[in-house]
Amino acid sequence: MFTIARGKYHRYAYAKRRFGSSQEEKMYKKIIDMLMENQIIFEVGLDASEIGAIESYYCIQFPDDLKEFFKCGLPVSEGFYNWRDFSEKNVNKIKSALIAPILNIRENINDLEWFKNWGAIPDNKEQKNSIIIQKLETAPILIPLFKHRYISSQFKKDNPIFSIYDLDIIYYGENLEQYFLVEFKYKKHSEITYQKIKRVTFWSDLLE
Repeated sequence: MFTIARGKYHRYAYAKRRFGSSQEEKMYKKIIDMLMENQIIFEVGLDASEIGAIESYYCIQFPDDLKEFFKCGLPVSEGFYNWRDFSEKNVNKIKSALIAPILNIRENINDLEWFKNWGAIPDNKEQKNSIIIQKLETAPILIPLFKHRYISSQFKKDNPIFSIYDLDIIYYGENLEQYFLVEFKYKKHSEITYQKIKRVTFWSDLLE
């Protein structure tokens, strides 16, 4: 079990934090400001050793832009996932969220449509389900962001965000920045530019 320092991310501490001048760092500061205006509580950002410990423990890899966001501040309000908290209850919560999209497919596999990108549909249901499971096992891990919103881990940056509830799967943002705009009503879901969304192995198939 890991022991990691905790600390609330108060507005005063946030104001004192030094952000760089790059466009990405300005973007993260803008996102954090926006979320704090919506009463989202932040803890001090994760450092590189914490991120490494989290990735190792859960056998995941955060995309680079998500890492940088978490380094600037860690949202811990209800609905978000406190990656710093290694208490048994919280670890089980995160593990359940990580496995949920996979279990949704397995448990509802007989109701899952066969998608044209997968080739000719097998005549045998068992064979069809076996192929779907094979595709699922090689699909990139989805990382929980907020409630049932997930970010793909396939690319280093600009991964799309999915909303997943059972087999009800839709895009919820072209990338991390755009997702937060949609989630907190600064941008309409209908304004998502689908042409800009990177295609994610297996998961994007389910939306076509």
